[in-house]
Amino acid sequence: MKQIISKAGLLTIAGAVVLLAGCILISGTFVIVEPFSFTTHTGFYYYNIDITDEPDWEDHKDDIDNVDLVGFEMWFQNNSATSVSFRVYIDDPDEPVYSSFSEVDANASLILSDLKLPEGETHLTYGNSFAYVQNVEALKELVKGGEFHFYGVSTGGANPMYQVDSGMVIVTFSASK
Repeated sequence: MKQIISKAGLLTIAGAVVLLAGCILISGTFVIVEPFSFTTHTGFYYYNIDITDEPDWEDHKDDIDNVDLVGFEMWFQNNSATSVSFRVYIDDPDEPVYSSFSEVDANASLILSDLKLPEGETHLTYGNSFAYVQNVEALKELVKGGEFHFYGVSTGGANPMYQVDSGMVIVTFSASK
């Protein structure tokens, strides 16, 4: 009988330790998807990405350890007979909103470079976007803050024969308490 109590007591203590450890350190990964669309201004696009009102962001913003992945999904429509080249830049939300390509090129961080978009519809998938992403650390730093300016610039094609139909920024965070 004494041996049964010892095993039961030991299991109780082990369970309590596991439960206590779970209460002290909680970690996890969460994903936020932020859809966007652009207003076209002769091959120049702008959108303010803001995920600070997302419930997961609000719950975990002070506990973010790492921005694990940032990817993009975008749909393009090129109705011209020539291909179009598309670039994406980001900048700090405290900076003014730039109104021209030259301002963006001089001040913002290039993160997607020279996507070649043939005639017709093109879909840049989340998985494929990683092949084009550059300046990853600058991107992760701005994303960790929850808000950033997002610029798109296209060259080639004949406006308004070309447009960005819509897109999404997909962010995976790790957080712990």
